[in-house]
Amino acid sequence: MPTKTGCSQAINKGTVKKIAMGFLIPFLIIFGVSGVSASEAEWVTCSGEAFIQNITPEEAQELAIKKARLDAIEEVCGISLQAETIVRDMAIDSDFIHAFSYGHILSEEPICWGVDIFQESPKHVPLLMYKVTMKVEVLKEEGEPDPFYRVDVRLNNTVFQSGDDMIIHVKPTKASYITVLNFASDNRVYVLFPNQIRRKSYVEAGRQIQLPSRADCQQGVYRFQVTTLPGHRRNREFVKVIATRDPINLFEGLSLAGHFGVMEAPRLAVTEIARWLSSIPVRDRAEATVTYEVVSREVQ
Repeated sequence: MPTKTGCSQAINKGTVKKIAMGFLIPFLIIFGVSGVSASEAEWVTCSGEAFIQNITPEEAQELAIKKARLDAIEEVCGISLQAETIVRDMAIDSDFIHAFSYGHILSEEPICWGVDIFQESPKHVPLLMYKVTMKVEVLKEEGEPDPFYRVDVRLNNTVFQSGDDMIIHVKPTKASYITVLNFASDNRVYVLFPNQIRRKSYVEAGRQIQLPSRADCQQGVYRFQVTTLPGHRRNREFVKVIATRDPINLFEGLSLAGHFGVMEAPRLAVTEIARWLSSIPVRDRAEATVTYEVVSREVQ
C-alpha cells in the first residue's frame, strides 16, 4: 500500500517552475482569457498523480499536472474525459487538447507536491508516484461546437529525422480560413500559415490543401524543415490547425523568423493565442492537433 511522504516544497518551487516554462506550453493554450469577470470564473482545488514507470521523473511530474488540470476542467465544465488519454505512446493526445478548448484555465497555483511509494506485494518492485495538489481558476466557455464543423490534419510522417521537411495536409468540412501553429521544442510558437509568402488562407469546404504546396516544394519557395535542439537526441513537437468561418489576423504584428511569424516568449505566446481563441464563438471554429517527433540522425 502507498506510504505517504507529505508535501515537498523543494519540488513545488523548483521543478514546477521549470515545467511551467517548457512542457506546459501545449496545455497553457487555454490561459490568459482577457475581458472576463472574476465572478464568471470558478476556483477549484484539484489533484493529479502519476507513477514513475517507463518514464522519467520529470515526465511523471508533467503528467501529474496534466491530470490535475483535467480534474479541474471536468469539475467546472462537466466534460467527460479519461485521464489515460492524456498521453498516448508518450505523445500529446490531440483529442485531449481539443477538449480543453471548452474550458479556459485563467490561472493556477500549485499548493504542494507529494511522493508516494507503492508496492503491490513483497514480490513486486516498489514504484514511486508523484502527486500534485493545485488551485485552478477555470472559466467555462459558453455555447456548443458545431458537430458538422471539423478540420482534419495529417503530416507526411510522425517521426522525422533532423533536417527532414515536414508536409502538412489540411481539410476543413466547411469553407474556412486556416491558421497553422507549430508549438516547437525551442519554446517558440510559429505561425506556419498564413505566412510572408502565402497570405491567403481561405479554403473551400471539403477541399484538401498541402502546405507547402507541391509547386512551392518543387520551386523551393518555402519549406517546413524540422530539427532537433542542439545536444538533443529527440524532441517532441506538435502542429495545431484552427479553422474559422471568418478571416482572422493572428499573423499581423508578429516578429518574423524567416517567412513565418514567431512568438518568442512562451507564456506571452500562449496567453495571446488563448485570448484570440476566446474571441471566436465555439460554433465558428474547428481545431485539430497532431504530434510528431524529431530524432537526431545519430539515433539509429
